[in-house]
Amino acid sequence: MRGLLRVRSLVMLAVVLVVAYGALSWLFADKMIAPQARPLGTVDPALYGLPKPTIVQVPGNGVRLASWYFPNPRNEHCAVIMLHGFGGARAEVVGASPIFWDRGCDLLLYDSRGHGDSSPALLTFGPHEKEDLVAAIAWLSRRTQLPDRRIGLIGWSYGAAVSIQAAAKVPGIAFVIADSSYSSLTDIANVQAGHQFGAWAKAFVPGALLIAGRRAGFDPGNASPVAAIRHVKAPVLLIHSRQDGFTPYQHSEKIYAASNKARTRLVIPAWSAPHAESFRTNPAGYTKIVDRFIAEFKLPVGPRRAG
Repeated sequence: MRGLLRVRSLVMLAVVLVVAYGALSWLFADKMIAPQARPLGTVDPALYGLPKPTIVQVPGNGVRLASWYFPNPRNEHCAVIMLHGFGGARAEVVGASPIFWDRGCDLLLYDSRGHGDSSPALLTFGPHEKEDLVAAIAWLSRRTQLPDRRIGLIGWSYGAAVSIQAAAKVPGIAFVIADSSYSSLTDIANVQAGHQFGAWAKAFVPGALLIAGRRAGFDPGNASPVAAIRHVKAPVLLIHSRQDGFTPYQHSEKIYAASNKARTRLVIPAWSAPHAESFRTNPAGYTKIVDRFIAEFKLPVGPRRAG
């Protein structure tokens, strides 16, 4: 009788542990793929020398992407898509628009799926978002009548990771600038589990990824810039602050290690900056890094406007 009670107790304990593991994994998954949007406030593009944007809804992969399109009056036959980070919106990156606006390029900024004013959707850290970006590239090419080889990508954090993954699917893209990218969803999930809850939370990452994949319809193992970089044909500039406390700079080092070194550059800025804030911390220094990259690879953008 005692043996039977012991077995029942062990079974009940196992059930409780499985249920607890599943519940906590679900909560962790929810934080990853269904984050609460944070209000970013309004931004006036005119503060950065931009005209009033054309407000468009760019069709993505089953979603509508709320977008700003800025046709450049200089018409240097180049265009750049700018991508924001996790939980952000297009207003977040408009401050960096002079990097390419001053070179005569058209600009497209959009809210990623599940962000801002775009269609509500669960996040996948690349597998669905890269398809949205591929569709946005096609839209911009039609709008500007420019081939892919005259369209570049620049993204920060989440947007950087999506840019790398999309570029692997668009071999003719002009270039990619990826600031503060994570190396893979698995890697960043482990980092954030440890940062936000403690080392014990890493045990729940496999369960959270499994649930996230089932809920959002993707394979978490495919959300991997470090795997995608092997297939990118365009010049790539990786930028990552050494002081990044959200995504360690070693993530970009890992991406660089997997890349074709003949067309990839990794820059750790000399100045200190928080996660994805290197441009905001030192706009002039950041712009010089981009300008050197443009000059080295003779990228198809116009000359920088004097003054």
